[in-house]
Amino acid sequence: MPRLPGWAWLLLAIGFATLASYMALGWLKRQAAVQAPKSKTTIVVVAKIAVAPTSLLSAEQLKTEVWHQEKPPQGSFNNLEQVAGRVTATSILPGDLITENKLAPKGTVPGITALLSPNQRAMTVKVDEASGVAGFLTPGNRVDVVVVVDKGEYHQDPLAKLLFQNLKVLGTGQKLENRPGDKPQIVPTVTLEVTPEQGERLALAAQEGRISLVVRGQGDQQLVETLGADASRLFGRPGKAIPQAPPAAAAVSPPARTVEMIRGLERAPVTSW
Repeated sequence: MPRLPGWAWLLLAIGFATLASYMALGWLKRQAAVQAPKSKTTIVVVAKIAVAPTSLLSAEQLKTEVWHQEKPPQGSFNNLEQVAGRVTATSILPGDLITENKLAPKGTVPGITALLSPNQRAMTVKVDEASGVAGFLTPGNRVDVVVVVDKGEYHQDPLAKLLFQNLKVLGTGQKLENRPGDKPQIVPTVTLEVTPEQGERLALAAQEGRISLVVRGQGDQQLVETLGADASRLFGRPGKAIPQAPPAAAAVSPPARTVEMIRGLERAPVTSW
């Protein structure tokens, strides 16, 4: 039997080594495919465009995307039919995930009622440009309400009292107001979320004094007790007696019961949302 030359043996060795490597690589790939966990995905609904609060959602404003996790986020939806026709309770930006906590309860109609919490009411109060925080209020802000009373027995010594704390702003707007002898003026208004009792006290405060709003920092939930402020204490005259109103002023003073209710503002505890 003739002996093969050395170069032939070398070629055979290289060929067998290549075949062995190819077979081993194929086996490793098959094993990896068997052992690797399959990537699980799900479908979620997101906003296609920006949507304002209290708006009615339509399918054209929404789209579905693949969520690359086994479990979808809590409160999310997986098809457009579940969301179309619902009313938004907050601002939604393009690409935002649509979840239940961003929507008003089912059956809510578009409008400010979509922003109301359970057992709460919406009340609009008139403010001036300064007391309305110079137009910087937006829905969702939290404010404290201060009332300044300068009528009747408070004419000579006005009283300022922190009436409510941490009320939610539902909206802002303008109101055309007719004043005797003047041209109609546009007056800023702010709509607040209140309880029925808070609405009563706020209506009285708006009637007997001026309402000012103080914006709270985001996430600030602290409630504070205040003594209120009057002109005597403000200007360092704590012992100064309140001057008696002249007879002419007494004719326009509020009834005794109303005065007593206003005094209650100073004695009443500060309440919050």
